[in-house]
Amino acid sequence: MKQIEVTTNVKQSLEEVHDILSKQGFECIRKSRVEDRYMSPENEELTKDNIISVLMHCVLIRYLCVDGKETYKNITYKKKDYSGDTVLSEEKIVLKIEDLEKAEKLLKALKFEKIVDVRYDVIVYKRGNVELAFQLVEDLGLLVEYESTRDFQDVSKEEILAEKQKMLQELKSYQLEVSDDYDVKKAYQLILNRM
Repeated sequence: MKQIEVTTNVKQSLEEVHDILSKQGFECIRKSRVEDRYMSPENEELTKDNIISVLMHCVLIRYLCVDGKETYKNITYKKKDYSGDTVLSEEKIVLKIEDLEKAEKLLKALKFEKIVDVRYDVIVYKRGNVELAFQLVEDLGLLVEYESTRDFQDVSKEEILAEKQKMLQELKSYQLEVSDDYDVKKAYQLILNRM
């Protein structure tokens, strides 16, 4: 299955978002902590012009804690299909691991190096089939991620871009004050902000 998503900046606080969504029948269904370490092959120096191409070759060492109980550790590769700076689709390859430090040691032995850490808390709200994942990202602020449940296999670029625009408008229809950029990339923004 080929999925698409929109991720955009939220101008309201998490408390305001909670009040707005609760009045519309959304319920908080899950809270998580995510800590991602992006590891890249040591073959390219990072510049403002090549951040996306470097990120395309990264693997993530991920720690995930759901509702303060269940923890997951894995190595993830996100195969993304781009049109310029816009992500048309994404497929993930996820490998469960037991030891984050050993995973990083293995990648370093294979000539990977850390390029950025992305840490954030996620609060997921749901109403019907709609799930909105609000991400409070350290050093970045509040984002919302909204994934389509439709399969976009064999769908044209134009249809995907139109669907992303429709999804952004749907977010705004929930009285959320969001930016017009529907493809905010956390790692990209954090790297750009430190340059």
